[in-house]
Amino acid sequence: MDLNFDFIRIAYALGVIVASFILAKLVYTLIEKYMLQIARKTKSDIDDKLLHLVKKPLYYLIIFLGVYVAVAYILVTAASGPIVTLISMLGIIVLVWFAGSLTDLIIKEFGGKLAKHTDSTVDDEALPFLSRVIKIVIYGIAFSMLLEKLGYSITPIIASLGLAGFAIGFAAKDTISNILAGFFILVDRPFKIGDRVELGDTYGDVVDIGLRTTKVKTLDYKIVIVPNSTLVSNNVTNYSLPDIKQKLIIQFGISYDSDVDKAKKIVVEVAKKTPHVLKDPMPESFFIEFADSSLNIKLIVWIEDLRKKWTVMDAINREVWNRFKKEGIDIPFPVRTVYLHKEK
Repeated sequence: MDLNFDFIRIAYALGVIVASFILAKLVYTLIEKYMLQIARKTKSDIDDKLLHLVKKPLYYLIIFLGVYVAVAYILVTAASGPIVTLISMLGIIVLVWFAGSLTDLIIKEFGGKLAKHTDSTVDDEALPFLSRVIKIVIYGIAFSMLLEKLGYSITPIIASLGLAGFAIGFAAKDTISNILAGFFILVDRPFKIGDRVELGDTYGDVVDIGLRTTKVKTLDYKIVIVPNSTLVSNNVTNYSLPDIKQKLIIQFGISYDSDVDKAKKIVVEVAKKTPHVLKDPMPESFFIEFADSSLNIKLIVWIEDLRKKWTVMDAINREVWNRFKKEGIDIPFPVRTVYLHKEK
């Protein structure tokens, strides 16, 4: 009677295993021949990639589940324990494989599309880094589960890893600080590529924003590499926000014999005709000072692009010089009167 019962159990177990293989093959075929065909007709390709990703792990998981049920609940023998442990470990490995691939897919599809809309490289560097961090966490959890299945205590290992992580983190604290700062810049967006900024003693245009550093091209065409941790812990002046227009102040000195009102009118007329000078706000001139050798006039204009500052100043100065000569307005040289005291 025991023999018949054992035979029935073996038959049931084999039936479950065969059924799991058949079911796994059916599901795989259903995905491969039908669901993928439907997915290819949609506008997005995310469903195609997801189905390609899920078909193999699902195939193996169904088989492992069938073998697990057959061994653990039908063939209850002395060898069941090690076999069940092995199947559980294989199932964990398949799930980790699927989770890692799914992480890559999600980050590449959704994060990659967002990164395309930005002109900095911080997104492109952050996405692979984020993917690696998530996968390391997944692999670490899976490794601890596998050790538990083998009967090892993971508490000492976690303690050792904690000490090692502390040592590594302390040694690489500057790198980690820069990477975290890169993420803060990615989220906060204090500046973008092309912005004119002032970072401490560095003044110029942002040419690259990376995960660890930001590169600024100064006005004399030098590239200054600034650690991101420095940026988030110090004041940053962005001259391109809220827009790139800028107020420009130019001062002129005329002789005491010249007509101040006429000079003020000339500099405003010149400014209005100069390219890149905005009409709103309108250029204005002010008589501001009785200097030692001159009457000083200040011209205030707004230019459409701060990068045109020197071009506009050059154009205005040259034209004002020509107009002053034509209109008989003198630009004086400094004059100093020296009194000599004759000793008796």
